[in-house]
Amino acid sequence: MVGLRSSIKRPTAPGPVLARLHDEAFRLLLWHEPDRAGESALAGASLQLSGHTHGGQVVVPGVGPLVLPPQGRKYPAGLFRVGGMPLYVTRGIGMLPPRMRICCPPEITLLTLRRVE
Repeated sequence: MVGLRSSIKRPTAPGPVLARLHDEAFRLLLWHEPDRAGESALAGASLQLSGHTHGGQVVVPGVGPLVLPPQGRKYPAGLFRVGGMPLYVTRGIGMLPPRMRICCPPEITLLTLRRVE
C-alpha cells in the first residue's frame, strides 16, 4: 500500500512510487484526487481509493453533481473501472462551503479485500 500527496498542492506521479513495490505485490494506491486514476492504472496500481469530491454535495437526480472540484470531475463518487483498474471514490463525511448536502448523503466506506485464489 502506498499513498500520494495531493497533486493539486504539489505535483506528483504514481509511477516512481509504485515501481518500488515488489512485482507480485497487491498495489493499493491511496490518492486524494480521483481524476488521475488513468496514470495509476498505467503505472500498475491494483486498486486506487480516493475522496476529494464529497460526491458533489448537491446532486440533482438525473443530472448529477452540480459542482465538482478540480481533479475530481470525471469520477464523482462510487466504483469505476479505469484502464482495467478498480477505482473507488468515497463521498466521505466532510463538506466544503456551502455546508450542505442534497441528494448526496455522507458515506463511511468499509471495503473488504479478498485474495483471488
